[in-house]
Amino acid sequence: MRKPQGYATIIEPGMATQELDTMSCAHCNAITHIKAGERPEDMGGLCKCCMGLICAKCVEKPCTPLLKSIEAEEARAEVLRSYGF
Repeated sequence: MRKPQGYATIIEPGMATQELDTMSCAHCNAITHIKAGERPEDMGGLCKCCMGLICAKCVEKPCTPLLKSIEAEEARAEVLRSYGF
């Protein structure tokens, strides 16, 4: 990947230390480890609506960026509070 968003070092007893680039899904914020030379299509894909990298779980789902879903939950909570719930 050309511009990874993060970096992970995985240390397990009895195993070799792994150093991997990471990216977070634009829809669900899941962290995905990227192997050297892996294409975005192999990791999940690129959402054409929000132009963000997405994980394999979110490929078939509609575009709902994380920030929009958080704002929708906050608006719902505000409405429920105004009704006294």
